[in-house]
Amino acid sequence: MNSIKQIPKAEIHVHLEATISPELCRKFADRNNVEITEDLFEGEYAYSWDDFYDFIKKYDIITSVIHTPEDYRELTYAYLKECALTNVLYVEAMVSSTHAKQKGMTYHSFLEGVAEGAKQAEKDYGIVSKYIMNGIRHLGPESVHATAKEVLENPHPDLVGFGLAGDELHFPPKLFTKTFDMLKEAEFPITVHAGEWDGPEKIHDAISLLHPTRLGHGVRSIEDSSLVELIKDLDIVLETCPTSNIATKIYENYEEHPVKKLFDQNVKITVNSDDPPFFNASVAGEYEVMAGLGLSDDELMSLTKNAIQSAFCNQATKEKLLNKILNQ
Repeated sequence: MNSIKQIPKAEIHVHLEATISPELCRKFADRNNVEITEDLFEGEYAYSWDDFYDFIKKYDIITSVIHTPEDYRELTYAYLKECALTNVLYVEAMVSSTHAKQKGMTYHSFLEGVAEGAKQAEKDYGIVSKYIMNGIRHLGPESVHATAKEVLENPHPDLVGFGLAGDELHFPPKLFTKTFDMLKEAEFPITVHAGEWDGPEKIHDAISLLHPTRLGHGVRSIEDSSLVELIKDLDIVLETCPTSNIATKIYENYEEHPVKKLFDQNVKITVNSDDPPFFNASVAGEYEVMAGLGLSDDELMSLTKNAIQSAFCNQATKEKLLNKILNQ
C-alpha cells in the first residue's frame, strides 16, 4: 500500500459527544444561545486544557452546547464524514442519554437524531456506524442501572451495546454488579472502561464482576502477566487509545505506551481516537502511531479486523465489512 490513508480502518471506542469540532462547538453555541469563551480553543482543530481535572471541566462546558436532536444529527454526520475520508469503514461510538436528557431531549428523540446522521453518512460515504449507550459511573449505581434498564426496554436497531464510563478511580466495578448481571442475562453486549487510570486489580474485578467481551483502554493489564494471559484466554479485546493516554499523561510517549508490547504478546487490540479534538487524535492518526511503532500493513489491517470481528453489530454487517477489506 502507498499510504496509511489507503488502509481500511475501524474504531470501536469514541465518545460521540466528544467528537464535536471547534467549528461545530461555536456553531451550536450560537444556535443554542450558550456563552463560551475563547480560552477553550487551541487553534482551529483542538481544545485547550491543563490537566485531567481541567479536561473534565472543559469537556462538560464544550459538550454543553449540544442541545437538540438536530445537533446530534449534525454532529454524527460530521464525524462520520471525517472518518470516511480517511477510509474508515466502521465506527462504533458511545453516546450518553444522560447528557441528552439534561438538555431536555428524550431518550428517543436524541437517538433518532444520531440515527438520521448515521443513515445520511452511510448513504453519502458508505461508512457504517452503530452505537453503545454509556452508563456514567460517577452518577452512581442507580443512574447506571436506570440507563441500562431503559436501553433493554426500548430496543433500537442502531444501539448495539452498553458501556460503563466515567470516574474509574472512585467508582469501582463492585458497585455495578446488579446492572451488568441484568445485561448479561439479557445477552446484551458489554464493554467497560478499565485499566486506564486504575491498575490490574480493578481490571480483574471488571472482568469477573461485569462480564465484558471488550475493555475500554485496558492497557495497564501489562503490569500483570497473569492478567494478560487471562485476557487472551477469555478472548477479550482491548479498545486501546494511545494518543489519549499520552495526552492525559498516563504514559510519557508512544515508546513507553504498552500497546506494542500487548500486540506482540498476541492480545487482540484495536486503536481508537477516544475524544478526538480534545487530544488532537484521529482514527487515521492512531494507525500512523502503530506504523511508527513498527507494524506492517498486514498487521495494521489485523487491527481493523479485530475491531470488526469484536464489534457489537450483527453478523451480516460484520461479513459485509470484512468482505470490503478483502476487496481493497
